[in-house]
Amino acid sequence: MRFRQLLQLAMLGLSVLGASTAASESMLDVRKSIAIAATPDVVWKAVKDFDNFGWHPAIASTQLTAGSNNEAQAVRTLILKDGATITEQLREHDDAQMVQRYTILDSPLPVTDYAASIEVRANEGGGSIVTWQSHFRRKADSSTNDEIVTGTIGEILASGLANLKKMLE
Repeated sequence: MRFRQLLQLAMLGLSVLGASTAASESMLDVRKSIAIAATPDVVWKAVKDFDNFGWHPAIASTQLTAGSNNEAQAVRTLILKDGATITEQLREHDDAQMVQRYTILDSPLPVTDYAASIEVRANEGGGSIVTWQSHFRRKADSSTNDEIVTGTIGEILASGLANLKKMLE
């Protein structure tokens, strides 16, 4: 689904489930993994550059707006195909461990305190396992519930990983 459609589904969740609009007091977690029939080096090369998030199907372009590529504290703006923007800051980039950690600074998503990581590991059977996980709270002014928000974030992560697999296999 397109990003805007996912966001609209999240906003409709309140009326469907009749949930409270109070913000999550605890952190919510989403974790998605996928096996890819490509070496870890090949997969890491495709995802590692903070200034290029073009492997996600919802992203039209990535613009580095502060700092240097793959250096902690760099800031990027993701321009989605539907015109929405998300601003993120790199917290850690480790080529040796094949892991990148970042936070969302500003976004139309109904989340706050959003931190995520993406990592690439060798798969015992050959190829790679890519794990993308995030931790966040639902915004206090969100008109949806935790279940809808975690579902939306899960769909965003899963669609990115599925597209990465498609690109590399």
